[in-house]
Amino acid sequence: MFKITCFAPVEPKQLAKALKGIHFKVVKNGFEWKMDESTFRIEPFQNQPRDSMKGYRVYFDGDIHGGFYLFDLSLGVLSAEVTGVEYILDHPEMKHSDWIKLLRNRPSYQMVDSRGMFVKQGIGVVLVNDTVILQLRSRKNKKLIMVDATKKIDFIREELMPVEFDLFSFAAQEEIA
Repeated sequence: MFKITCFAPVEPKQLAKALKGIHFKVVKNGFEWKMDESTFRIEPFQNQPRDSMKGYRVYFDGDIHGGFYLFDLSLGVLSAEVTGVEYILDHPEMKHSDWIKLLRNRPSYQMVDSRGMFVKQGIGVVLVNDTVILQLRSRKNKKLIMVDATKKIDFIREELMPVEFDLFSFAAQEEIA
């Protein structure tokens, strides 16, 4: 699941009114849009900064292009500034030691800390228990371009855990349909 940290010049109550018009539902910790098995959720920070920019965390799974569209539709039109993009990668068969072994055997990943911190192309790869967190943070007083940052992280996610696709089974399903 992707997690985007951003700041926008709108109060959560005002955002709730705006999101209602595009079929977001108010849930316990924020606002949510669901379709099929994909979720797009916006959660305001618990302790908001006092200045004009208010903090939000955006979570989404599924297709990244759908996430881009919903982000632009909800917060992008408000000139939200993205300061961090993360992906939480979990694989039921992989344990902490398996991830360490996998990453140490790949020369493109530079080890920062032997307990489970690596870097590849500016993306932080952090092992927490049996989960891998891919993260990209903006530099001080800078903002990220969400699409570029998300694509970089998705590239590394795909490299670590490729989506398996069997062309022959796909063709057989097409013939049946």
